[in-house]
Amino acid sequence: GAKGKGAANKGAAAGEAAAAGEGSRVRLQWRLVRVDKGKDGGFEAVFETPGGEQKVRARSLVSTAPAHALKGVFDSILPGAKVLTDKLRADIGRQGIHYPPVAAVTVAYPKTAFRDVELPNGFGPLRDLPGFGSLNPRSEGVRTLGTLWSSSLFPGRCPPEYNVLLNYIGGSRDPAIGGMEQEEIVKAVDQGCREVLLKPDAPPPRLLGCKVWPSAIPQYELGHADIISALEEAEATVDGLWICGNYRTGVAFPDCVTYGYNHARVVQDYLDGLPQAQAKPEKAASAA
Repeated sequence: GAKGKGAANKGAAAGEAAAAGEGSRVRLQWRLVRVDKGKDGGFEAVFETPGGEQKVRARSLVSTAPAHALKGVFDSILPGAKVLTDKLRADIGRQGIHYPPVAAVTVAYPKTAFRDVELPNGFGPLRDLPGFGSLNPRSEGVRTLGTLWSSSLFPGRCPPEYNVLLNYIGGSRDPAIGGMEQEEIVKAVDQGCREVLLKPDAPPPRLLGCKVWPSAIPQYELGHADIISALEEAEATVDGLWICGNYRTGVAFPDCVTYGYNHARVVQDYLDGLPQAQAKPEKAASAA
């Protein structure tokens, strides 16, 4: 278990080191407060940072922040973006785009704790977890939403006699997860693992990590299309500004990556069409 946790910590440290490297344009712990119209055109983004308020001027701006983080950010330059946080949908009791809580819980069990069954179609024994993971339909009554078989996806994450499972629990039908103690969440996850994968006498799990995301995945609920349509209409009135995110593109990682590559071409085409002097990027400047 420690080996897997160490790998994750090293990955996070490497990412922070890369962000802090010489010449890096990545800024950590910068929170976008508002975006205003620039004095000479373009945009001025105001950030709260560990070093105080910072302003960044740019000819174009692409936001990929989650909708719940944008309240008030674009009020002065794109009031129509308020639909993301303020649009009332009385028929379903929602205001703006809804982000329910989800907990990500990583646990490990010895392979001997898994049910001794052979999977169909020649996949092999269940205890070897020969696959990507499992999803639990709500009709089955298992509280855990789904489980990734991490040690099968990423060899070397644990000793060979163990399996590592990354479980997701919570969501729009189980918002109580957001207010539960870690011990309660892990107990619920362990129960789900026993209902799906483990023997009745399996030992307690070895907990490797438990992270509760209070605002996790945007929900595409009734009225969502109307919100996005209103945002697109407002966005079309301001050149060089795009409000993007997985509430527009789909929440799956491949969808987000594909959209990012495609939209980068849109932004590049816009910048290529600007006069050369306007297209030149400006450096970040401290607030006066």
